[in-house]
Amino acid sequence: MYKRQAIKDVGKETSMFFVRCIVALLFVVILMLVLISRQVKLQVLDHEKYQTQSENNRISVRPVAPVRGLIFDRNGILLAQNRSIFALEVVPEQVEDMQMLIDELQSLMQVSDEQVAKFQEQVKFRPKFKSYILKSNLTEKEVALFSVNQHRFIGASVEARLERYYPYAGDLVHVLGRMGAITEKDLEKMDQKDLDENQDVGLTRQNYAATNKMGKLGLERYYEDILHGAVGSEKVETDVRGRVVRVLEKVEPISGKDIYLHLDLDLQKAAADAFKEVGARGAVVAVEPSTGGVLAMVSLPTYDPNLFTGGISSAEYKKLLTAERPLYNRAVQGTYSPASTIKPHLAWLGLQQQVITENTRIADPGWFSLPNSEHRYRDWKPWGHGATMGVLQSVVQSCDTFFYDLAVRLGIDNIYQGMFKFGFGQKTGLDIVEEKIGILPSREWKKTARKQPWYMGDTVNIGIGQGFWTVTPLQLANATAVIANDGIRYQLQLAKEFAQGNMFEANVPVESYHQIDTGDGSWLDLIKDSMYKVTQPPLGTARSAFGDAGYMAAGKTGTAQVKSIAQDEEYDADKLDKKFHDNALFIGYAPYDNPQIAIAVIMENAGGGGGNAAPIARKIMDAYLLKEQASSAVQNAQSMHVQQQGDLTHAD
Repeated sequence: MYKRQAIKDVGKETSMFFVRCIVALLFVVILMLVLISRQVKLQVLDHEKYQTQSENNRISVRPVAPVRGLIFDRNGILLAQNRSIFALEVVPEQVEDMQMLIDELQSLMQVSDEQVAKFQEQVKFRPKFKSYILKSNLTEKEVALFSVNQHRFIGASVEARLERYYPYAGDLVHVLGRMGAITEKDLEKMDQKDLDENQDVGLTRQNYAATNKMGKLGLERYYEDILHGAVGSEKVETDVRGRVVRVLEKVEPISGKDIYLHLDLDLQKAAADAFKEVGARGAVVAVEPSTGGVLAMVSLPTYDPNLFTGGISSAEYKKLLTAERPLYNRAVQGTYSPASTIKPHLAWLGLQQQVITENTRIADPGWFSLPNSEHRYRDWKPWGHGATMGVLQSVVQSCDTFFYDLAVRLGIDNIYQGMFKFGFGQKTGLDIVEEKIGILPSREWKKTARKQPWYMGDTVNIGIGQGFWTVTPLQLANATAVIANDGIRYQLQLAKEFAQGNMFEANVPVESYHQIDTGDGSWLDLIKDSMYKVTQPPLGTARSAFGDAGYMAAGKTGTAQVKSIAQDEEYDADKLDKKFHDNALFIGYAPYDNPQIAIAVIMENAGGGGGNAAPIARKIMDAYLLKEQASSAVQNAQSMHVQQQGDLTHAD
């Protein structure tokens, strides 16, 4: 009825319990060792690593943009400045859902799809921890509206920034240039310069860590490394939302240098106004012969560079892409036939090479023909200028026949070498990247460019500045200054000096000038005298523009054909489209006995140079020289008054 039960083995149970305790203890010891080793790794071996990561959760280093240098004219008038604006900026790294953030911001204020696209393009290629502008130039209402709702937009903030501003807008855009957003291509160029030890350290990706824009054209581009300055940094403490609580350390950025120009603002505006009054397209360049400083450089039509600073819309940009081409800098990029404006230079070369003398005379029936050829190269005056013509009269009356003959006597090789010394066919050295060199034709040039040999007829056309020969207005002004300056050709410059604080540094070109052979000076005097008579009655082609000037001026007119006219046809502007009308040109300098300004004017499709370009040049010279005379008169009057007061005091 009852089950039999085994008697317990106490010894065996005790032994089993002891084994289990040992196993449990070993397991606990192992776990303790693992935990201790982990603590040792975290707090001893990797202490610095995790301490840095911990600090980065609340401390970060941010780049600080430098203040861009300012640009002044020769009289200290501010031409390019920095103004404070508010911008809506986003740090991509701090945003969980970028599209949701953008949608909510668009519902709060006006943010265009184009602005969004530009923002996304920046973010695509650049670091996500940086701040990028979504919308610039916020109004006070938009700033207030965002500030009230800022708690909703983690990663977005309104920041105060300095933005480039041009108070004189279009009047100076083709000199100063403009700013624009930094592109991926710009960054790639910076990376390449980082690898080149010879490149300026200012143009590096690191130096633009806090900058969204850089110079794109004109002086802003050429002197980008000088104007930009050096980036700074600050170590800041932030809260969980990424907002700055306090600044722990700061390395101040180095502001860019200011630039003072040779340019005279009043003269620049006078030149622009002179063109605007007649509604002309073209360019004018005025140079100080004694230094090579550019006093004025105007290209018309023009545009407002401030449109680009804040980010131009596609619609606004399309308005600038018209047939008038306002974005095109005609002063340094426009290439035109020089026409008769180069006749003084060819006459100088002919006298220098002794293929003509001051007594040389040629028959002038109103046309010229090469030996054994029936083709007639016509003079602009069909019946000629007289039975025979000498060099002085040929410059004064712009006799084509004389210069057809002179070109053949010189030959294209001599013409190329001689005109190159005047600065044609090469850059003037002006501190603008966009400068073109035009075409100074030669045998080698035609063989390479046209795959054809050089013909004598090509040389004939070169004699009156037509054919293949093209120049920029800048080159013409430079070559005019050479005559005014007795054969010295300076390297043209816009920037006169750089300033940082109270420290000024002159802008000295590497090759400051070249001297052209003037012999005993007799032929130079002849050329200068002929240019003076161009502006005087009774026969000078610019006499109507300068006959009553308050100073002595020298010059040369030019009328360049845009469309070729057959030999048996006559030019009739009324039968041609406006775009085929002749270009009007004028070069000159004044005062004749002490040149202070040399000028080149080109007006597109305006007609004759004497009746159109010369009056423009007269207005510009008046604006500069008569102002200088008035200023000198005031200074003399003040000096006399002081002297009289001193005399009276002494008498008392």
